[in-house]
Amino acid sequence: MRPDEDASPTVGSLPATFTGLVPCPDCWGIRYQINLVPGAAYLQRMTYLLDGHDDSYYEVGAWSVSRGGTTLTLEGGRKGDTYWAVTDPSTLRKLDAGGNPVDRNKPHELKRSPVVEPMAPRARLLGMFRSMADAPRFRECRSGLEWPVAMSDDYRTLEHAYASRRSAPGAELLVSVQGRIEPLPKREGDGREPTLVVEEFVSAMPGERCGGGDSRSGLEDNRWRPIRIGDETVTLAEHQSEPWIEFDPKAKRVTGSGGCNRISGSYEVQKRDLRIGPLAATRMACPSMGIETAFFRALQATRHFRVSGRVLDLLDEGGGLLVRLEERNLR
Repeated sequence: MRPDEDASPTVGSLPATFTGLVPCPDCWGIRYQINLVPGAAYLQRMTYLLDGHDDSYYEVGAWSVSRGGTTLTLEGGRKGDTYWAVTDPSTLRKLDAGGNPVDRNKPHELKRSPVVEPMAPRARLLGMFRSMADAPRFRECRSGLEWPVAMSDDYRTLEHAYASRRSAPGAELLVSVQGRIEPLPKREGDGREPTLVVEEFVSAMPGERCGGGDSRSGLEDNRWRPIRIGDETVTLAEHQSEPWIEFDPKAKRVTGSGGCNRISGSYEVQKRDLRIGPLAATRMACPSMGIETAFFRALQATRHFRVSGRVLDLLDEGGGLLVRLEERNLR
């Protein structure tokens, strides 16, 4: 990390919309709209400007920024992660597939809109569905965004699959659907809210959860070891013990080690929000304490989390990546 990187800009207040037109090798240009949502989720529309017509593609996923705030990563796209340089809180500049700068002589910038612009994504979605008391809801796997589900279009096919393949009444079922998100009247009260309209039910996956595994693929009941803290890869010295952390859902306690000292404390989790601590630690002195100090500091700064398969990301209030951990179960 460069000495001045902590002073780098961030994406600013959220929610926010960034829009702009970037070059395209085989069309007139690509018009981007990226909506960043608190809790590290994003919605994106890419419109390819072609001769005589335009083609739009949507993505829903998770975002993070580097610890210094210089790079925005959009995760879960059709072609993998994409990267944007955060020039200032109002400007994003496209980076290539490796996160490197592109031709600076061409307009690759998106600008923050003065207001949050609406978006009605239409995409193939994978997520957890449940229906209780005629109030069906869907939670998208990659972004963690959750919406009520309209009882129209192909909803009856989804409902039938849920009734026949759920593990118990009210239990979640992993499903894939083709759908769109649009503002519809609330079921209770006035106004409208973003709602999932199921255009086509695709499949159900009983016994599976987001991340491609069973319940052990979630935050809790797993042992996690840090592989990256901020922008630095975790590299242990010879004979240095491995840091780790584990969340106990029954006691709502977190335990772990920084590689030298043991820690324990409480935690609170709700949807994608996570607060850890206060933490108590032993007070042993070890030859190298840098990783442990940075790890403990990051845990207490955590406000959100994201699980993707065997990887856990702990995020700060603005969605910045504090720690990336991988599953390291010993049992």
